[in-house]
Amino acid sequence: MPGKLKVKIIAGRNLPVMDRSSDTTDAYVEIKLGSTTYKTDVCRKSLNPQWNSEWYKFEMEDSELQDEPLQIRIMDYDTYSANDAIGKVYLNLNPLLLPSSLAVSHDPSLCTATNVKGISINGWLPVYDTMHGIRGEVSIVVKLELFEDFNKFRQSSCGIQFFSSNFIPEGYKLKTVHGFVEELVFADDPEYQWIDKIRTPRSTNEARQTLFFKLNGEVKRKIGLKVLDLGANAVVGYRQCFDLEGECGVVVRGLGTAVTLDFCTSSEFVEQTKKAPLAKDKENGDKEPLCRRSSDSDINVLPRGNSLSIEKGKLHIPPQRTLDSFDMVGDYPFLTMTKYPAGFIQHIAGMVSARAVKLLNVDEAETRDSWWTELRLEVRSHARALSCNAVIGYTEHTTVCEDVCVLSASGTAAVINHKDYEIVPMLSPDDNGCKVYHVPYNEISHPFKMKLSKCAQCKKGKVGEVLMTTAELMDGVKVKGKGTLIQALVCRHKRECKGELNAKEVSDALPFLEYEMHTQLMHRLIAAGANAIIGLRVELCLGERVLIGHATGTAVTLAALPPPASPTELDDKQSSDEDECDELLRELDFSCGNKDTCLLEITENSSISNSAIIGAAPEGYLVSTTQCIPESLDLGLMPVKNLQMFTQIWKARMCPLPSSATVSSQFHRLLQGVYFKLRGMTPCALVNLRFKIDIPQQDDLQISVVGMAVGLAESDKNIENGEDGKMARLVEESSSKSTPVSRPVRKSIHTPPREQRYGVDVTPLHYVAGGKIVSYLGNLNFFFIRESSCIRETGGLSAFVHGFVAEVLAIVRAHVTAIGGNALVSYTMSECHLINNAHKNQAQCLLNVGGDAVFVSYAEL
Repeated sequence: MPGKLKVKIIAGRNLPVMDRSSDTTDAYVEIKLGSTTYKTDVCRKSLNPQWNSEWYKFEMEDSELQDEPLQIRIMDYDTYSANDAIGKVYLNLNPLLLPSSLAVSHDPSLCTATNVKGISINGWLPVYDTMHGIRGEVSIVVKLELFEDFNKFRQSSCGIQFFSSNFIPEGYKLKTVHGFVEELVFADDPEYQWIDKIRTPRSTNEARQTLFFKLNGEVKRKIGLKVLDLGANAVVGYRQCFDLEGECGVVVRGLGTAVTLDFCTSSEFVEQTKKAPLAKDKENGDKEPLCRRSSDSDINVLPRGNSLSIEKGKLHIPPQRTLDSFDMVGDYPFLTMTKYPAGFIQHIAGMVSARAVKLLNVDEAETRDSWWTELRLEVRSHARALSCNAVIGYTEHTTVCEDVCVLSASGTAAVINHKDYEIVPMLSPDDNGCKVYHVPYNEISHPFKMKLSKCAQCKKGKVGEVLMTTAELMDGVKVKGKGTLIQALVCRHKRECKGELNAKEVSDALPFLEYEMHTQLMHRLIAAGANAIIGLRVELCLGERVLIGHATGTAVTLAALPPPASPTELDDKQSSDEDECDELLRELDFSCGNKDTCLLEITENSSISNSAIIGAAPEGYLVSTTQCIPESLDLGLMPVKNLQMFTQIWKARMCPLPSSATVSSQFHRLLQGVYFKLRGMTPCALVNLRFKIDIPQQDDLQISVVGMAVGLAESDKNIENGEDGKMARLVEESSSKSTPVSRPVRKSIHTPPREQRYGVDVTPLHYVAGGKIVSYLGNLNFFFIRESSCIRETGGLSAFVHGFVAEVLAIVRAHVTAIGGNALVSYTMSECHLINNAHKNQAQCLLNVGGDAVFVSYAEL
C-alpha cells in the first residue's frame, strides 16, 4: 500500500542563542524521510520563530514508512560559514498505521487502507541534541493517507499492534494464542567505523541514533509479517533488545507472543472484572486445525509450534494427544506473557533455563540466528523432560564483554490446556485453585531427585517442596501472608584473558555460579519462611575480570505446597562454651529430613548477611518484583492511584574487585534510599521492581533499579471481591503483629483521582491505578545518546545522568501527547550504558526506553 505523508512545520519556541552578537537565532528546519529532504524558509533573528510552512509531501511504500523515522532537524543559518545544528526530532510513524477502531480485525486481509485511520500527530516536540540535551521545542503536524493496493507479496505489516505488556491489554479479550515470534537484525556500529576518526562526536552520535531508530522499525516490520502469516493481529509481551558488540557491530532482537485479540464491549468488560474462565471439559465442539509457524525467517531449523483458539469463551482445539505425538507435530510454544486467563494453564512444573558462551567474530554475523535456535531447542528439551508442552514467561538476555558473549534463555515449564472449556464461575465449591501447582509428572518417573508430597489443600495431587517460576501468580491460588522481596547475588573473579581462553574460563565458571545462586535462593527462601518464588528474574553480567550473577523475585507461601519451617537464629559469637553449643545442636531433630529443620551457618565473611535475610520492607511498604502483589485473607489496602515511577542508577569503581557480600549490600542500600525518598507517600506498594547490573568499563560496576510506587487506601467494605480486575488486593498484615505499640500505623491519605489528571503518567505497570484505559495508541521505542565534555562544571556524573534521564522522559511524554495519549504503560528501560572518563572530564550515556502509549479515563468507575 503506497502512502502519502504530509508534514507541516508550525513554529518553534525557546530555541538557544546561536548568534552571540545579537543574542538571536536564524532558524530553519530540514524535514527528511528516506532519501527526500525539504527545507523551510529562514526565520531571522528570533528565538521563537513562526514558520507556518506549506504541506511537505512524501510518497513512499508503507514498508518504508515502517522502517524509516521522520527526521526533523533544526538548523541555524550562517552566511559566511557552515550552518550550525541546533537539534533533532525523530518521529516514529507506526502509530499512524494502526487500525481505525479499537477492535483489531482478526482477518489480515482487512488491514487495508479503508481500515487504517488517517489520524495525525500534532503537538510540541522537544528538540534534542546529543551534546547539549533539549534545546527548545518545535510544533509540527503530520498526516498520513494510504492508498489501497493489496499485494500478496507485500513487505509491510501495516495494522499489526505491538504491546509491551505481559498481560492481555485492558479492554481486549483473547481469542487465539498462535505462539512465539522473533526477529534478529544485524548492522555495523557507526561508533567503530573508520570515518568516526575524522568526524565530530555529534555526527557519530546522530548516526548511531538514526541507525537504531531504523533497526527498531525494521525488526517490528519483519515480526509483523510473521504475525500476518500466522493469521494473528497483535504481539503481546513484546521485548526489544540492543546488543552492543563493539567492533563486531550491533544486534537488535525482538520477541513476543503472536495472538488474536478482539475488543470487549462495555458489558463484557464489566463481566470480565467479576468472572474469570475456569477449565471445564466438554465432549463435543467445533475443532480448528493446528496453525504451523516458523519462528525464524532465515534458518528453518526450529520445529514448528501450535495454535490455541478461544472463541466466545470456548477453546477450540484438536483432541489432546500424548506427549510423543506432540513432539512429531512440533516444538512446545514459547510464550512471553506472564499472566493468562484462568484455565489456560493446567500445571506449572518450574523454571527452566539454558545458557551458551559464544566467541564473536565480525565475519560471522549470520550465525547469531543459529545460536539462538540451539538455545531455544535446549530450553524445549528441558520442558519436555518435565512432561510439559509450553514455556511461559519466556525471556532472552545477553551480556557481552569484548569478543565473548553469554546468551541466556529462561522461562517456566507448564502444561497448556488442550481441551475444550467454557466460561464458568472462577471458583467452584470443589476447586480451590491448587491444581495448577500439581506437578505434571508422576512420582516414579520424574527426571531428577526431588521429594514430592500430597497437596496441602486437596490432598490429591502431588506437589514439590518449593516452586520457582518466572510468571505471575495464577488466578484463584491461595497465598498465606504477603510477598517478600528476595534476591541472590554471586560474584566470581576470573583471569584477564582474551579470545578462546576467556570464553573457556567463562564457560567453566557458569555451572558453579548458577549452583551458588540456587543455593542462596534456597537459603533465603527458608529464612523468609516461604515456599515459592514468583516473578523470578536471573541475569548475568560479564566483565574483564569478574562474572556476576543476580536473581530477584518475590517469595510467597503457597497454601498448596508443604508449609515451610520457621528458621531459628542462634548467635554464638558471645559464647565461650563450645560444649554448651554442641549440646544445643544435638537436641535438634534431623530425623524428619531437611524440610522440617534447617541449619544455616552465617559467618562474618558469608555472602548471606543478616540484612539480606531479615531485610523486610519498612512499615507502610509492600514490595514485589511482580505487577500483582500476593493478597492476604485479612482486610487491607487497595491500589487507588499512581504516585511515582522511580529510576535509580548507581555506579562506582571496583577497586579492589568486589565480593558477593559487597555487591549484595549495595543492593540493600539502593532499596533503603528508595524507601527514604518515598517515605512521605506511605502506605504504598513498590511493584514491578527491575534490577540490572552492568560493567560498562573495566573495574566499573553499575546498578540500576526501576519501579513504581502505587498509592494504597483502605478498601471499601461494599466493594465485591474480584471487582478490581487490574491488580490483586494489596493487604497489610495485622498491625498488632508487626508494629510496635508506641508507633502508630500511618493512615492512608491517598484517594482515587476523580477527574482527568494533568500531564502524562509513565508507569512500568500494564495498567494505571485509579483509571481505565480507553484506547491503545501504539508502541513507542526510543534510543537516545547523551555526551558531554564538561562533567565537572555541570555538577558531576550524578547530575549528568539525572538530567539525561529527565530529558528522555520529557521527550517520551511529549510524543505520547502528540499522538493523543495521556499515559505510557509497560514502560521499560532495557539499556543504560554509561561510560565516563574522569581525567578528560567526559561522559557518554546510552538509554533505550519504550512502552505503550494509551489514553486513560479517570472518571469514577
